[in-house]
Amino acid sequence: MISRNPKNQRPPFEKWYAYILFIFIGYCIADLAILAYRDRMLPQTAPPAHPKPPAFDMSVGRGSYNTVTNRNIFASNGQIPDALVDKSKGAEAHKEDEPVPSQLPLNLIGTLVHSNPEKSLAAIDVRGKNQVISYSPGKEIENMATIVRIERQKVIFRNLNSNRLEFIEMKKDGNKVAFGAGVRATGGAAGEVQKTGDNTFAIKRADLLKYTNDLSSILMQARAVPNREPGTGNINGFRLLDMQPGSIYEQLGLQRMDVIKAVDGTPVDSPAKAMELYNTLKNSAKVTLQIERNGKNETMTYNIQ
Repeated sequence: MISRNPKNQRPPFEKWYAYILFIFIGYCIADLAILAYRDRMLPQTAPPAHPKPPAFDMSVGRGSYNTVTNRNIFASNGQIPDALVDKSKGAEAHKEDEPVPSQLPLNLIGTLVHSNPEKSLAAIDVRGKNQVISYSPGKEIENMATIVRIERQKVIFRNLNSNRLEFIEMKKDGNKVAFGAGVRATGGAAGEVQKTGDNTFAIKRADLLKYTNDLSSILMQARAVPNREPGTGNINGFRLLDMQPGSIYEQLGLQRMDVIKAVDGTPVDSPAKAMELYNTLKNSAKVTLQIERNGKNETMTYNIQ
């Protein structure tokens, strides 16, 4: 026996089945149409290129600098303008005065003028301190002055107190030593340096002071060059290449090609050190000079009487 729905009810959404079917069929037809005409729907030519924006000009016209040139800040003609000075003081106000003789307690002992001005040296005695120090351009002298320029037998410096240029010169007292007329002293000879033994000499203090007070002339009587150690290149002394006949160097027993290596054990490894050691000669009773001669080290002894 067949069971029947007593209420004769239909499945839910039965009335929408037809609509759903029509929509599905329409979607399928539209999709097939798109596939059929897809190639025709694509663009056949490339899109037009977008124009590039114009480049921004970063340059600045000359007219923009008219304010600067009109005020002459950097000189529009390319020339550096003269220094601004007080016109009420005259056109010469900006020029520095010439150096004047100094009243500072300084004595110039000697000068070494180098082809390079910065390497020149001056031995200066500061009165009251009994001390002689070598100075080069740019160095300060005991908080009193700054060296500006070193010339032959003359030193120009700036006084730190007055800020003026001043100078000191070597004294011209008529006690210049005439080396050309000298005679090499030997044992018993009447010379300023007496040979008393093998590499031993005697010299009077008065004669020694006469030489050291004219140090610049002494330095001109011989020609020496730095002697450097093989391999390292360090200076270990100064080699005497030449000297004037009868000069103080010959009287002291020195010979050409000798290498002066030390004084009283202090190495002579720079021109400044060589100039500073002269003060030892003035105040010592005995001075020893270490030299190298023909590859052998020798010691010269000088007794100062």
